[in-house]
Amino acid sequence: MQSKIFFGIIFILVFYAVFILYHAYLFNMLIAFLLCVGTFWIKVYLQQYCKNNIVVSIVTILLMITLLFIPLLFVLYRAFTGLRTLRLDTLRTYFDMGKAWINSKISHLPFVQDHLSSMLNEVSFSSISSYLLKITSTIGENGLKFFIDGFVIIVFLFVFFCWGQNFFNYIKRLLPFQEQQIYQVATEVSGTLRIVFLSTFFNVVLQGTAFGIIVYFFGFNGILLGIIYGICSMIPIIGAVIVWLPICLILWYQGESQHAIILALYSAIFIGFVIDNIVKPWLIGIVNRRVLEKPLQISEFVIFFAILAGIGAFGFWGIIIGPAITALFLAILRIYENDFLAQDSK
Repeated sequence: MQSKIFFGIIFILVFYAVFILYHAYLFNMLIAFLLCVGTFWIKVYLQQYCKNNIVVSIVTILLMITLLFIPLLFVLYRAFTGLRTLRLDTLRTYFDMGKAWINSKISHLPFVQDHLSSMLNEVSFSSISSYLLKITSTIGENGLKFFIDGFVIIVFLFVFFCWGQNFFNYIKRLLPFQEQQIYQVATEVSGTLRIVFLSTFFNVVLQGTAFGIIVYFFGFNGILLGIIYGICSMIPIIGAVIVWLPICLILWYQGESQHAIILALYSAIFIGFVIDNIVKPWLIGIVNRRVLEKPLQISEFVIFFAILAGIGAFGFWGIIIGPAITALFLAILRIYENDFLAQDSK
């Protein structure tokens, strides 16, 4: 008895030491683990053509990086080339022209003209430039942190792809549950994450394509803006508004107010509401019924709201954390209902 107590104390102390040692990487490890669980089927599919575990793991990660980072790098490259062509005098000219255009518009609104005119006079090009510089530096810092975290996640993802099956088998031996119960939980969580991964990918492609087509007819670069729109559609709360709203303002400034109104209604109603709130749950249901070998006993609307709740609680990565927690909770409830509650009733 004393040896068990002593072992328990030692185990708790060692566990706490391990937590302190790795706590800075725990969140990245969690994201990598969930990504591995949700995309492990890609590795299983590729293993039909190549039996080398390390090679297949590397190819799977490269495929995921291509889908995520190639469009992002394309956007960054076009932004960099665009910034190289800009000059300070040109920006100042556009700024003065914009102020003059706003003053001409508010001159027809005498009840707000004095107030808005005084506000515009206080706004200078230098103040706007310094404010934009602060925003740019903040975005740069967060972007650098995002890429560093992404690199760490990729490293852990490779580890989980290579040795995740061995780790899973070891955990099964340690957990005081039946193998069927562990398999049920693993199936629920992995299937839910697979649904989230595929439905999010299709949703991004649909939204980006829909926006790229309409802005192409309005004379803009449909490919570039479509990719930007698709990426920004995953941003919590504001979403793709940061893309279509400036385009609408540019069209309005160019005197194409009808096109601006059409684009705003198209983006807010068709893309923002129909595709994101109606088509996306439908896609989740299609993936659940057609793609998974055994459809999950979970409503597509539960997964949809789990994604929204996860984004609100954890930010961008809540897309996979929210559904994972929800699926784990529902799986544990089913095990309790089928195995424990049924036994007590007998």
